[in-house]
Amino acid sequence: MDFLLNELSLCGQFKDIDSFLESLAYMIKCIELIHQSGDADMQIYKTTDFYNCNVTDSIKLCQMKNYGVSDELLKFKRMLDKEIYEEPMWDRNPLHDIAQKFEWNGNDVSATSLAEAVVRKGTLLSFCLNIFKDCVLSVYNNGKECRITSVHSPQYLTDKYRDVLNIDRKTFLQIRYDGSRIDCSLMETKYGPECLEKSEFRELISTLDKFIQHDSWETISVDDGLEYKKYSPGSENWFSGWKYKGKTIMKFRFSSVLRCFGYRKEDRFRILRIERDHKISDHG
Repeated sequence: MDFLLNELSLCGQFKDIDSFLESLAYMIKCIELIHQSGDADMQIYKTTDFYNCNVTDSIKLCQMKNYGVSDELLKFKRMLDKEIYEEPMWDRNPLHDIAQKFEWNGNDVSATSLAEAVVRKGTLLSFCLNIFKDCVLSVYNNGKECRITSVHSPQYLTDKYRDVLNIDRKTFLQIRYDGSRIDCSLMETKYGPECLEKSEFRELISTLDKFIQHDSWETISVDDGLEYKKYSPGSENWFSGWKYKGKTIMKFRFSSVLRCFGYRKEDRFRILRIERDHKISDHG
C-alpha cells in the first residue's frame, strides 16, 4: 500500500512557524505508525520539490529557521525534514499520465499527489487544512469519479488501516481515545484487549465511545447500561498489590459478562484490566 504526502495541503495556511510546528504532531505520528508497520513495501511518496511548499504566505519549508521554539517542536521539524528529502519520490517516475485530465473541486490537479494517488490506489497524508482533514475526496479522471482517502489524524489512520499497519489493539485504543475521558495507556497485558474475541473487542470500542460521549461523570454514573460503580471486594481483592494502593478501583460493563476495571484520575478514567467471565465482578 502506498501513502503520498499531499503537497496541496501545505499552501501557506499557517500564520507563523510556531503554529505550523505545533500542528505537526498528527503528521509525525502518522508517519511513525506507517514506518513501524514492518511492511517493507509500504512507502510514503512525495514530490522531489516538496521543500518548496509554503508554510506561511511568505516562508517555504526550505526557508524555515529555528525561531526559538521548544525542543519538542524542533524534533517534529527534523522528523519531517528527514521524510521529505528521502526516497521514494513519485514524480521521478509517475504512474499516472500527466497528459490526462484530473480534476478535484473544479481544479486541475494533474501532476499532483491527488492524481498519482488515483492511479496508485494510494492514500494521502495531509497537513492541517480543513478541506483535506480525514475525508474521502472525489477526483475526476477524464470525467470518471475516483475516490481517494485523505488522512490527517492518527485516529483516522488507525480506524481505516489498523489491520494493514499491524497495529496492536492496545495501541489502537490509546490512539483512538487520546485526549478523551478514557486512558488506555496503563492496561495490563495479561488482562488487556488482546484476550478478547473480535466481537467482544467491537463491544468494547462501542462502549468506550459511549463513555466518552457522556456530558459528565454524573450522567455516566446513572447510565444503567454502563453500571459504573466502585469495586468493593471481600477478602479476595483483584487489586491488592502495592501499585494499586490509595486508588479507588471502579468498574463498568461492556456486555452482559464483560467488565472494565480501572480508576479515575482527575477527568480521565484509566483502564487497568478487562474481565471476560464476570467471576471477579461477582465478588466485588
